[in-house]
Amino acid sequence: MTSPAFEAFLAKIYVDAEARARFVANPCEEARKAGLSEEECESLAAIDREGLQMAAASFERKRTRQQGSASPRHNWRGFRG
Repeated sequence: MTSPAFEAFLAKIYVDAEARARFVANPCEEARKAGLSEEECESLAAIDREGLQMAAASFERKRTRQQGSASPRHNWRGFRG
């Protein structure tokens, strides 16, 4: 089980490019600065860096699409979803 601090840190490195760059450069130091336990630091240090970057890019594309959409979304049948 992960702590709320762990989840918040993980969310931050997914959406904040500067925080992600600092993390990639020194994962344990950044995790410790966030107040995470040694076990959580080690877990984050083992994260798949390529997967992290891919997920972050995907989240950014989704945010960009959502911000650019002025009208409500409709599903394929035309109903609001």
